Amino acid sequence: MKFELRAVITTALVAIAMAVVPSQALAQNPPPGAIFDLSTVHPTPLTSYTDFSTSFVADNTTEYVSFAFREIPAYFSLDNTSVTAASAPSINLLADPGFESDTPANVDTNFPVDWFRWIQPVDTSAIGVVAGPGDFYGCPAGPATGSYFWCDGSVEGYDAIYQQLSGLTVGATYNISWILSDDSNEDITNPGIDMLVYAGDQIPVGTAPIGTTPPGATPEPSTLVMLGTGMLGLAGMARRKFLG
Repeated sequence: MKFELRAVITTALVAIAMAVVPSQALAQNPPPGAIFDLSTVHPTPLTSYTDFSTSFVADNTTEYVSFAFREIPAYFSLDNTSVTAASAPSINLLADPGFESDTPANVDTNFPVDWFRWIQPVDTSAIGVVAGPGDFYGCPAGPATGSYFWCDGSVEGYDAIYQQLSGLTVGATYNISWILSDDSNEDITNPGIDMLVYAGDQIPVGTAPIGTTPPGATPEPSTLVMLGTGMLGLAGMARRKFLG
């Protein structure tokens, strides 16, 4: 499905992106500022669900924590996320960390409950979706636990899900953890495969939010937001055509 979709829309959409925002047209480099890069932590194939973690020190009372993906040949599966203060490790600050608030109506959509989304404007095909009972999308591993999880096969650039965390203590350490698998059976050093984590005062520079966003999340001019949203809409129509 991914390769059929790319054959139909990629050439035209990338040409549009190059004409309007040349600096974004080849946005295959990740946005700057990641605090975790899977390709350096686990460069070998990620054949089953594996636990990962990283941390950050809050420099503001509000931080945006993002899980970002690019997977050209296959798909990443994400489940069981958490953000906890080092001083209170039993309190998860993320809402719906295991996607279990989703319902069958959310499956095969990129609208996970309680999560926001951003995207590099060039990225318009095979973006992440909620996967669950009866439809694992391109992620044969299924959920790590429960019924629902996030399945992401972002193609041209990176896309992400994120949450805004408020009431943080400036100078305090916060730990991020998650469970991840990849079904490509390829080294993560493949330039088309990577997963990153961000924590900052806004979503990463060079990205555009999709749909509703919390206040202060948008670092890009509105023209880039409109470009990303418009291209996403075209891709969504094409993807629905192939999905029937």
